[in-house]
Amino acid sequence: MKVINFDQNLFETFLKEKLNLFLVEDASCLVIGIKEGGVPLAEFVVKYLKTTTFDKVDLEVIKCQRPSTERKKNNQFIKKILKKVFKITPRLILNGIRIIEHNLLMRQKNNLDRNIVFTSKLNLREYDKIIVVDDAVDSGYTLKNVIARLEESYSNKKIYSLSVVVTNTKAVMLPDYYLYSDVLIRFPWSLDG
Repeated sequence: MKVINFDQNLFETFLKEKLNLFLVEDASCLVIGIKEGGVPLAEFVVKYLKTTTFDKVDLEVIKCQRPSTERKKNNQFIKKILKKVFKITPRLILNGIRIIEHNLLMRQKNNLDRNIVFTSKLNLREYDKIIVVDDAVDSGYTLKNVIARLEESYSNKKIYSLSVVVTNTKAVMLPDYYLYSDVLIRFPWSLDG
């Protein structure tokens, strides 16, 4: 598997190409960013949609993480050490570590466990379109769990999804729109970014 760097210009071009199908006249749209990596991307989506035909575009954040990721991200001491070590580690080694971590993650049996936290009380009824944004889809369980939770309350709404990359095309759920597949992306907000 190849590791590539995130290209903001390419992502913005992707948004213009793919989201033109998403546009309607006089509509409102809620963009939901899945924390951590989905939030900066959701901000790009909001910025783009505000330049289009939508009357109202809002951003909300949902936290949905594997318990292991949550523990790793919440330990600030480990996070600081990892950032310092990754800063001096050659890219070739970092790429190898990413690939090994991804392969181990895909083999885990408890990969479907997710903790979902809504940052505010969502009122989806006031929006014509809803799009969930995440940086990467690995197993697909994060996307599946978030969309299922949203559909529980609002079954009459079509909820769209967007991601930069699908690292595993056999994921339990694929986003409606994605730029890459079968690669790993190093984002600026990644620990090794």
